[in-house]
Amino acid sequence: MGIHFNHKSKAGDRKMQKELKLKQKAEERKKKREDQERLKQEEEMRRLEELTKPDLPSNE
Repeated sequence: MGIHFNHKSKAGDRKMQKELKLKQKAEERKKKREDQERLKQEEEMRRLEELTKPDLPSNE
């Protein structure tokens, strides 16, 4: 019978833990998305550099 009292009294703690976990996952996804976008932009800039500078040897 004691388990019912403990379960209900700790509901707020479980809710806060769940919210924290969701917030951490959202931050990880955001960071991963930003990193991918940054890498894509760097690759695009590198390609544009290769195309616009004729004095550099091409890798083809």
